Amino acid sequence: MNSNTNYTRNSGVEEFALDSLTPEDITTNVSTTSLEIVSESDERKRGMMCVAAGFTCNFMIFGIAFSYGVFQDFYTSEIGPLKSESASMVALIGTLGTALTYAVGVFNNSLTYYLSCTKIMLIGSTIMSLGLILTGFANQYYQFLLTQGIMFGIGSSFLYLPPVVCAPAYFDKNRSIAMGIVFSGTGFGGLAMAAFSRYLIAHVGWRWCVRILGFMNLFVTGAASFLVYEPKTFNSVAHSRGLFKMNQLGSLKVWLQLLASFLQSAGYLIPLIYMSKYGQTLGFSLDQGALFIGVNNAVNAIFKVIIGYAADRLGRLNMITVCSLLSATTIFGLWLISTRETFISFIVLYGVFTGAIIALLPTCLVELFGLQNYQSLSGLMYFARGIGSLCGSPIAGLFITGGGSKSSEYRGSIIYNGALLLASSICLIALRTAVAFPKQKFKWKV
Repeated sequence: MNSNTNYTRNSGVEEFALDSLTPEDITTNVSTTSLEIVSESDERKRGMMCVAAGFTCNFMIFGIAFSYGVFQDFYTSEIGPLKSESASMVALIGTLGTALTYAVGVFNNSLTYYLSCTKIMLIGSTIMSLGLILTGFANQYYQFLLTQGIMFGIGSSFLYLPPVVCAPAYFDKNRSIAMGIVFSGTGFGGLAMAAFSRYLIAHVGWRWCVRILGFMNLFVTGAASFLVYEPKTFNSVAHSRGLFKMNQLGSLKVWLQLLASFLQSAGYLIPLIYMSKYGQTLGFSLDQGALFIGVNNAVNAIFKVIIGYAADRLGRLNMITVCSLLSATTIFGLWLISTRETFISFIVLYGVFTGAIIALLPTCLVELFGLQNYQSLSGLMYFARGIGSLCGSPIAGLFITGGGSKSSEYRGSIIYNGALLLASSICLIALRTAVAFPKQKFKWKV
């Protein structure tokens, strides 16, 4: 666990962090923050509660978001409500929801100036749940876009950021393991909610399916909202009314990290979206294609924790860089080769390495910039990830030639996917060796 003043072990990081604090910041902090006396045992309990809340919210948010393919298949079917719309237009609904989950995070720093984490999350739970419930009454395309797209995305962002931002501050030695548990909710949620949504559509219809998911989300994430408290380490630095501190944008470290996050987010979801359809070009059935997505999510969830454990001992920035490179390698080395055996290997290995990238991002931000800057920079980073999501799958779809019925027609999309993750890896390598720790470039753990 962290002590009240143990922000970072690296003096270079500490210097950058402290430079961003002005006397005015400290004065503002004293006048706006009530310093609560919290024992070490209570801090430990709050840390565990924050991890539990983060896991739960990731399970619901991304479990539903990553199940959107189930809804897309039904919406565009002969009996679906959006059968007259193109597949790309229907896909935009789910893509927009996921993109806003990240992008609206840029407002998190400002919101915490006025509201507690619990209040922010309760507002988010209500908006997200209403978005799903109101989708059950939708008939026109714009109504789906407003409810299952925009309302879902805004509400889920308010739910997603508080536990993700607060959890790293409660841990030091086991920070990556904690965040691995938080983000494993994404994989387990994707595995469970896709099957659950498919079952509900078949037995109660799509309208009651989204309504049930909405009420379920309101109950589950509403309860989780009461488990998140702002760490006392955040009380020692000022909250800002602004979205972020402008002087942070003058750092090359910040820009390299933002670019790496943008590129990684753009490439991350492409295989998940096209995995089932691509599998059918190799002779796999529709049910097997759905199973592949489930296997990928399960492997992804498990290895977020395993690699998190390794990262705490071998270096977090080192591990995220290696995993990013290996993710790009699986795309060029396995997915680009159109055989059934290499495709199955790709499904498993891509799940192993890409999950770690997401889980380690918050821990690397703390390591690079210190807890003093983490809260505001996390909003900027997730904003970059949101924009990246909009630039990933939609553009990848344009590279698919023909009707996508042959594996060779996906070649351009696969190369685009690999290039995004390779470029993200290059940014991380430059950040690790040339900018953040130039004097320790040949040391494995910094």
